[in-house]
Amino acid sequence: MAVENKIPYKIYLTEEEMPKAWYNLRADMKVKPAPLLNPGTGQPLTAEELTPIFCEELVKQELDNDTAFIEIPQEIRDFYKMFRPSPLVRAYCLEEKLDTPAKIYYKFEGNNTSGSHKLNSAIAQAYYAK
Repeated sequence: MAVENKIPYKIYLTEEEMPKAWYNLRADMKVKPAPLLNPGTGQPLTAEELTPIFCEELVKQELDNDTAFIEIPQEIRDFYKMFRPSPLVRAYCLEEKLDTPAKIYYKFEGNNTSGSHKLNSAIAQAYYAK
């Protein structure tokens, strides 16, 4: 395996390099995904129908098809610093097995026993609900 010595196995971002916005993929999609449907009527759900389930800010984000980057509030970013950032790990062996010129990385969440997706989502939901 021809390993590029200048590329480390693990890449750590500094706290200053952590993202300051969430990326809303729908904003850049040429063909938007189908809307969420009301199971009773079969019609697209409205913000009013979603507010009993989600707080107002999360409903706004859920229905937003146009805003590509949604700013992460400073309070949430400060909380993320307690367990973020997790390192990106270069998957040299997988690259070799796949015989691909692609450089493959994955996030290592072993130091975050609950898993990043749970905390990333729950912290923001609690923040907005408050």
